[in-house]
Amino acid sequence: MKTIKWIKRVLMALLLIVILLLIAGFIFEKISRLNAEKIQPDGQFAEVENHKMHYLQEGKGGPTVVFETAFDPAGHLQWYHIQQSLPKNYTTFSYDRSGILWSERGTHPKTGEKMAEELHILLEKSKAPKPYILIGHSFGGMLTRFFVQKYPQDVAGVILVDSQYPADEKFLSPEMHKMVNQGLPGGILKFANTFGAARLMFKNMFPADPQYKYQNSIMPVLLYKSADATLEEQDHMKSIKTEAAAVSSFGSIPLYVITAGDKTRYDSFIKNQKLKNEMLEAWDKMQKDLLNLSTDSKQIIVPKSGHYINQDQPKIIEEAVNDMVKKVTVK
Repeated sequence: MKTIKWIKRVLMALLLIVILLLIAGFIFEKISRLNAEKIQPDGQFAEVENHKMHYLQEGKGGPTVVFETAFDPAGHLQWYHIQQSLPKNYTTFSYDRSGILWSERGTHPKTGEKMAEELHILLEKSKAPKPYILIGHSFGGMLTRFFVQKYPQDVAGVILVDSQYPADEKFLSPEMHKMVNQGLPGGILKFANTFGAARLMFKNMFPADPQYKYQNSIMPVLLYKSADATLEEQDHMKSIKTEAAAVSSFGSIPLYVITAGDKTRYDSFIKNQKLKNEMLEAWDKMQKDLLNLSTDSKQIIVPKSGHYINQDQPKIIEEAVNDMVKKVTVK
């Protein structure tokens, strides 16, 4: 009997500790959000139908280089350091998709077509000079297909940065396809976001280098703003991929396919050597197949980079952007 009473007391004490930690986390999160609201946005806002969207525009003149972010709560911050390094004799434009960082969520569904429409309206409202060169990383590379399909007359070039391949089931075994498409645990992340734990989970989103000082100063402080919309994009990922796969041609619009080439990039989350080799081979095939989107395409392989080439080797992207600008502006 004494043992049972002792166990009950220990369990009650542990329960009390958990409750106190949750209360402390909840209060910490509330205070952190109040402080985060004092951070001034680095860009401008434009009304996109029924909500405000945030964008950062640098430089003057055309063409406009438009950055589309991956499936990532950092929004336009993933391109911030590259934008600051590019020349100012043409325009660069990054933005936060609806519900991400400083952009309001609005009421449009998270479909590829609607996201393309919102971006187009935002570009028009910002008076960004045409034509546009679209730069899309990962999920963002897949989203460029919808913009090209709807507004081909406005697109001068496309650069895909280790872009997702929408019909990846063609190259992956069922086991690997399930693994790479399983997504983030939405319920756990929403819980962590409410009680302050998400800030700890995502505190190292950017490298500790000087060029990422600004991003590291406000992420993950602003992470809570992006959490719901990011998970919403994940919920629509399957349908977006299906729709994107139907967009199979950019015609003769110049296309660069920048591909990560570090053979160890999957080591941290794929322990089975056979599956890792399968993923490396499949990704190489998918990246090469992306070249078929345009009759004017070339591939740039980055040997010392993982998936986030914009962080591992940003100079490669900057060189590709400058080269594409020259290519589309030659008289």
